[in-house]
Formats: sequence, C-alpha cells, structure tokens
Amino acid sequence: MKRMQRPSPLSRPVTRPGLAFQPDAGNQFFGGIAALADMLALTLGPTSGPVMSYDETRRKAEVLDDAATTLRRILGLGRPDLDVGAMLLRGVVWRLEQQVGDGGATAVVLMRALIAEGMRQVSSGANAMRLIEGMRRGAVVALDALRSQSHPVTGERSLAAVARAVMQDDDLAAVLGEMSYLLGADGHLQIESYVAPYLERQYLGGAHYGAEISSMYFYTEPERKRTVLSSPAVALLDKPLTEAEQAVALLEAAINAGRKSLLIIAPDVSGPALNLLVTNHMQPADKRKLIILAVKPKAVGDERRFALQDLAAMTGAAVLGEIGERTARTARAEDLGIAQRVEFADRSLVVTMESERRSVIQEQIVDLGNRLARTPYDDDERPILTRRLAALTGGIGVLKIGAYHQPARDLRRAQAERAWKVLSAVQRGGVVAGGGGALLHCQSALLAAAVHEPEADCELGMRVLAQALLAPQRQILTNAGVTAPAVYLQRLVEMGAPATYDVASATIVDAQRSGLLDATDVVAAVLQAAVSGAIMALSTDAIVYHRKPQQSFTP
Repeated sequence: MKRMQRPSPLSRPVTRPGLAFQPDAGNQFFGGIAALADMLALTLGPTSGPVMSYDETRRKAEVLDDAATTLRRILGLGRPDLDVGAMLLRGVVWRLEQQVGDGGATAVVLMRALIAEGMRQVSSGANAMRLIEGMRRGAVVALDALRSQSHPVTGERSLAAVARAVMQDDDLAAVLGEMSYLLGADGHLQIESYVAPYLERQYLGGAHYGAEISSMYFYTEPERKRTVLSSPAVALLDKPLTEAEQAVALLEAAINAGRKSLLIIAPDVSGPALNLLVTNHMQPADKRKLIILAVKPKAVGDERRFALQDLAAMTGAAVLGEIGERTARTARAEDLGIAQRVEFADRSLVVTMESERRSVIQEQIVDLGNRLARTPYDDDERPILTRRLAALTGGIGVLKIGAYHQPARDLRRAQAERAWKVLSAVQRGGVVAGGGGALLHCQSALLAAAVHEPEADCELGMRVLAQALLAPQRQILTNAGVTAPAVYLQRLVEMGAPATYDVASATIVDAQRSGLLDATDVVAAVLQAAVSGAIMALSTDAIVYHRKPQQSFTP
C-alpha cells in the first residue's frame, strides 16, 4: 500500500543478521496471496476429481481434494516477501476448514477480491483504517442478510444433498445424510476403515465408551468375547481396585442391593481384588451369587473424570475414591448405581440407562448442549463435549467404509469427516443457496446500508465488500466456461434468493428445490474468515521476516 512518500532510507529493505524490514508491505502481501488464490480459484465449482500427489521422501501418494490440504503442502514460493502473504492465506484457510470442514476455496476467492479492490481504493487516496472499518460494519450487515436467507433442514434428503456438495460420492453422501438425520446435530460419528470396497452404518444405543476387560474370565460368551449383564449394579471407582477388602465390600453392597450382576469400572483391577472377583465369578451357576464384569476405561485425565461423572448421572452411582465422599472399602448398597443393560465386546462398553433416569439427566443434557453451542468449532474441548452429549443421549453411529488402496481409503475417510462437520452445522443453523448464491444475495442489503453511512471512506469499505460478494459466483461461472458471467450475475441479483447457478444443468435454479445448498454456518464462517484476512493484509504497512524462515506443514 502506498499511503505516502517513503523517506529515502527506507526505499530498500533495512536488514540486520537473520531479519529484514520490508516497507510497503501491502503489495508483498497481495503478491503471495494472489499466487495461491489464482491456483485455488480453479477448483471452485466444476472439477475433474481429486488430485494425487506423490511424496518421494515418504514414498506415499496423497489425495489433495480440498483447499486446506492443498495449501498445507505448499511450504513456500521461493521468495520470503511473497511467502508472508501466501502463508497468511494458508493459515486462514486451514483454520476455516478445521473449524467448519468446508469453504476454503470460496474464502480464498472472496479474500482475493477484497484485497485487490481495497488496495486500489487506498492507492487512490482512501483512508485505509476507515475503509477497513467500513468492511467490518459491512460484514455485520451481510451476516444478518445471510441469516435471513436461511431455511431449516426438512429431512435426510436435504442433508444428503448438502453432503453431496462436499464430496463426489453419491452413496456415501446418502448414508451420511441418513446418519445425521437420525443422530442429530450433536451425534457422535465413529469411522472404521476396511481394506476392500465397503459402505455400511451401525447405530449404537446407550452410552458408548472404549474400555479393556480386566480378565478373560469375565466373558459370559467366551467364544464371542462378549459379556451381557441385565439390570446390574454399577460401581464407579476413580482409584485402582487392588485389595481383597475393597472387592468384598463391593460384592456385599451389590448383594444387599438385591442384584444378580455387578459392573465395576475402575482405572485398574488387579492383585488380590482381581483374584477374589474371578474366583467368585467362576463358581458353579447354582452357587454363584453374582455375575461380574470389571473393565478399565481407555480415557485418561479429564476425559475419564467426565466419563465417570456422566456414568454417575446415568446410573445413580456414587464415584468411590478421591473425588467421592466414600471409598470402595466402605461401599454400601446406596453407593452403587443401576443400569438397564450392559454389554462389553470389541473393547467397547455400552451402558443403557433405565428409562426413569432420563428425566434426571435432562438438565445435564441441556447444560452440555448450551456449552457446546458456545464452544468454537476448533476448540480442543469440543470433541470431548460432543462425545459426552452423545453418550447421554445415545446418539452414536459407526460408519464403516473401505476401498482397495490406502489413498482411496484416506480420501473417503477425510471426505466423511469434513461432511459430518458440515452436516452438524446444517442442523444447527440451516441452509442457504449454494454455489456462491447466498453471498451474492447479501449485496442488496449491504448497498442499502451503505447509503446511510455518514463517513465516506466507511461507505466505500462497505461498497468494496458488496462488490466482492459477487466474486465466488463469478468464479464458478468462469470455471464453467460461461462466456458472459456479468449477464448471469445480473439475472441472479434480480431474481433474488434462493436463486443460484447450477453448473450441472448450466441454468439458474431455485436452490431449495434443486438441492444445491450450503450450510448457513459454513458460509458465515467463510465470510468472516475472508474479511478478517483482508483486514490483516490491508492494515499491514511493514513486514519483519527471517531471511531463512523455518518451513512447517503446520500453518
């Protein structure tokens, strides 16, 4: 950006060992951004399929089918001054797709348009900071206009249509649409990979936890390595169970509670305690008083503590040990909980709660749902909250997918993970017209708001954003080979939401009827990411960079 004449000492980079100070940074930012943006813009809209990249160092083929992965593999453009802008774009897109799973190419095209027009206006004399403030205000108006276009999802076909927009796999999209519809926005998805073409799904009832059985003698069906307990007492421990006196107290408590079976969940069951439990369990059926299952949860740290708390809420058990008021040695019948059914198989524990407990934990479910809604998509706590909510509500699904070759398996898994994020966002925030149509239809509201903006440069910033909102749709038209994109853009503006351009039929369609949809939350995140990245570039007037910066796959 050339805002003023630079003093002669800064006409060239000022350096010191290892570092360089580069004035007029706006052009450097845009040079690197434009180089990557021009490449990714070609992937917006119709594509010929994923690109395979072979890494000679690792001797591994990798599928590059999304903007984030593609940019992550670009470590530099060969010039440090261009790399700064390129790595800014790389970081913005990577964080976006980690957050919502999609929208990287759209964000790139929108960000490029904002920076190009913003730099042109600043070079013509506009105040950069007031222009940026106008973009911020315009983004608020555009987001409100975007939300007003949103429609809730009406069924699994609509969800499948959204998944289809993320991947080029009709069968997988249909399965994911069904699973998202049945499991809900907070459902937990587990993915299993197979070494042959395969596509199946499984729904798990009850709370599902990874666990290890303490002894093979606890299997009630040894040939299947499976244990099933009906209406068992439940003992929860946050310390290892090692002493015989502790085991005796738990057995007596379960018998006094009138139960025929006992589930023990503890960090470890070993020593004299394990010997006593196994001896009791192996008694002949006519003499055995309790069927026992003792397991060790796979979760550690805070996640294990949360799992014990949730199991306590579902079963009514007290947590025995350091965080509870009582210990295993002094356990009583009222310290144990009750489950309707317990099953252990394939290192997995499924606990089904009694129906009357569901009303008891409803408040906890609502609290977790509210916390999840406030938690950013890229927060480390979000997966834990999702698993906890899924356990309490029983919303757990297993997606089983396979292919002959490892790259194909990796591709299907990555596509499923991204699509699941998008579908969760759809169920929370609804859908809008896809293919860039929703952003285009925000332009009229933004132009109307700009008329009432008292500051000239702020108004200019809002108009810059309004013009940039056409860029994603224009790029799709260009990539589709449309000879007069401006004509189609004008027709789309006149028709209003939910009109968009369908590349497959080469016509303007009603997005809701044709199923050409995007998640509202994803499009909103794209808009925010692009505006944030453009503001960073337009507000930077100097760059300090290392002469030989360290290269990293991590943005």
